[in-house]
Amino acid sequence: MVTSVNFRAAVNRAQQRAQELGIDLTALTEQVRDHSPDELNSATAKLGRRDFLESQHGANLIGDRSFERIIAGNELQPANFLARGELAAKPVMRIVLRTAGGGLIGYGTGFLVGDGVLITNNHVLPDRDTARFAQAEGYYELDIDGTARTTLRFALEPDRLYFTSTALDFTLVAVAPQDRGSGQSLRQLGWLPLIGGTGKVLEGEWLTIIQHPRGEQKQLCVRENQLLKRDTDVLWYSTDTLGGSSGSPVFNNDWLVVALHHSGVPEIKNGRWQTMDGRDFDPDTDSEDKIKWVANEGIRVSRIIATLQANQAIADHPMVKRMLNLTTEDLQSGLPVLGAAPTRSAPPVPQNGALINPISTPTDAPREARMTQYVTVTLAIDDNGQVRIADSAPAREAALGAETAKPAKAVIEAPVVPEKDWLTGYDPTFLSPDHIVNLPNVERAALKKQIVPLLPKSVYGHPAPDAPTASAGVLHYSGYSVVMRADRRIAFFSAANINGGVEFPGLGRKDKWLFDDRIDRKFQINNDFYTRNKLDRGHLTRREDMEWGIDPVDATRRANGTCTWTNCSPQHEMFNQDKGPDRAVRLWGGLEKFILEQTARHYQFRVQAFTGPIFGDFDPDYRGVKIPLDYWKVVVAIDAEDRLFATGYVLTQRDVLDVTNLDEAAIAVPFGQFQTYQRPISEIEDATGLAFTYGGPQRKSLRTVDPLAKELAKPVWKRKKQRRGGDGPEESGMIDSPVDPDTPLSGHGNIVLESF
Repeated sequence: MVTSVNFRAAVNRAQQRAQELGIDLTALTEQVRDHSPDELNSATAKLGRRDFLESQHGANLIGDRSFERIIAGNELQPANFLARGELAAKPVMRIVLRTAGGGLIGYGTGFLVGDGVLITNNHVLPDRDTARFAQAEGYYELDIDGTARTTLRFALEPDRLYFTSTALDFTLVAVAPQDRGSGQSLRQLGWLPLIGGTGKVLEGEWLTIIQHPRGEQKQLCVRENQLLKRDTDVLWYSTDTLGGSSGSPVFNNDWLVVALHHSGVPEIKNGRWQTMDGRDFDPDTDSEDKIKWVANEGIRVSRIIATLQANQAIADHPMVKRMLNLTTEDLQSGLPVLGAAPTRSAPPVPQNGALINPISTPTDAPREARMTQYVTVTLAIDDNGQVRIADSAPAREAALGAETAKPAKAVIEAPVVPEKDWLTGYDPTFLSPDHIVNLPNVERAALKKQIVPLLPKSVYGHPAPDAPTASAGVLHYSGYSVVMRADRRIAFFSAANINGGVEFPGLGRKDKWLFDDRIDRKFQINNDFYTRNKLDRGHLTRREDMEWGIDPVDATRRANGTCTWTNCSPQHEMFNQDKGPDRAVRLWGGLEKFILEQTARHYQFRVQAFTGPIFGDFDPDYRGVKIPLDYWKVVVAIDAEDRLFATGYVLTQRDVLDVTNLDEAAIAVPFGQFQTYQRPISEIEDATGLAFTYGGPQRKSLRTVDPLAKELAKPVWKRKKQRRGGDGPEESGMIDSPVDPDTPLSGHGNIVLESF
């Protein structure tokens, strides 16, 4: 295919740039080839490179050896170089350009630089329409045995995100979350972090490009890729690239992206570009791969990041914000890819032979059985020095069905930073842009007056809220949002985005409970209330549900963010910890796991979960706080046929909560029976004064997509029956104890739906 106007313009800019600087790239190539980086670079440049390596590896022997090898021009690499390169190659994708009618235009290369964000050249995707008809392909490559891998094809979604720079020849565009055919997740590819700091490469260092030349299967060139010169905006390097390589990542030896490949500088004779066979290039008949290149040019990552940061609208975009302030500290275990970590064959072993406690990798065991347990043991020592276990306190996080205590998990230090972590909160479009699930709305006028307003001032560096925002009282955290009730000092609801497809379960934990100073502290029940009694600080949005993210650090930070007094409600220790002699009892954790595994697997294991208390007039008073007896949960997901559905549940702690028996010294009573009830969403709305809706401004009721409402509309003999005391339905079509919409929430009955 002949070259495009946009491509020729990019080449002309590269050629002009070299001419303006008076650089003879042919001579420079020979000069660099004959000298080491130590000879080619200034002391300042070498110091900057050393500083970057120290930030990446720490001030240790690895960093020192890397620097010494680099400046000496030694190209020996550790044995894991190729394995790390394979990981870095996954986010590199072929871009297929087509007309509106489906005709093939050409190819390019692009790579993922954020969660669902792809970068390529402006001359590949110059406008939204071009992007709209293009697609990005993953795994268009050969497997280890030389056979073609199954290609994944993803639509581009410029209406969600599109930004382009003609001057720097780059475009950012959103990519669909699922493959068009199989529905496989884009996230399995991971993404390449763009680190804006300088010092990633020196002149004379060797570079690698991963590319789809001429639209062919993925290839790379690890030799003859030498950095010739750095300019403010670009790098020049001698790399063997062919047509279709536009938009490829340029890597240093640590597989960190240093530039976006966009063009080459052609050989010129008599003002005309030259071809590989020594004639003048004809743009009307010759394709890109016919050009004889003197050197190649890539846009520096630092300039791309600076350009994005300078544009406030794009810098604040939720898909872009995360990628703009990355440093080497954000790299998971020093790996060059975020969002898709490799499986470790064994934990690292230090020189003294003792195993380092690693971050546990996911297993097939259920999440509840991998939770950390903390047990307090009291030792009694008599006058003769004999020691016995006198008493043991309940595990503060007990695992349902776990037979033995699990080893302590390594705790990742990922403190919550409200300035940047408490900005976006619950995302109504989390399931799909086509299935918007709104925040619950407080409907009753008397309850609206109890919404705790945001303070009318700047807090945590956030802009001061306007009057409507302040009165709405929505507190945003990382992945969830809360609205507080003033007279009870407990939330009306907590609304969360749960992504079981990218979770890191079993992370160690070190809870640090935080006030939220965007509202008055007098509306927040703090730790004084929970000391020396049998009440737990019960999460509304569960910590375990938020252990998801691009890497374990991100997941830990998001999980840590659930430890806010606004997301806390007093719950009896047995109720909160899934404890008791009846292991068939299914609590919130089992419920959400069931939904994720049985239903949401068709849609990237994503659900929206709303949780809150049912405030009763006769809730018992303890230490000046009325403790809710019942809690509700509404779970929303998408089924295999891309249909929205929502189910409601109520859990009670009535039989375990005795306010006369909560103090620490009180004698423990046997664990009373408590049950999870599936209830119609309409009934939960009536009990809470909330409205659950979907569809954005149209506000359609979630009652209409509640399978239980449809089940109750059937004749009794067509409903499924729950076996008494068991987990599965009986074969009989009769229902044992039908749920009547008029039955109070404390009634009986648990329907098993056919859709489950």
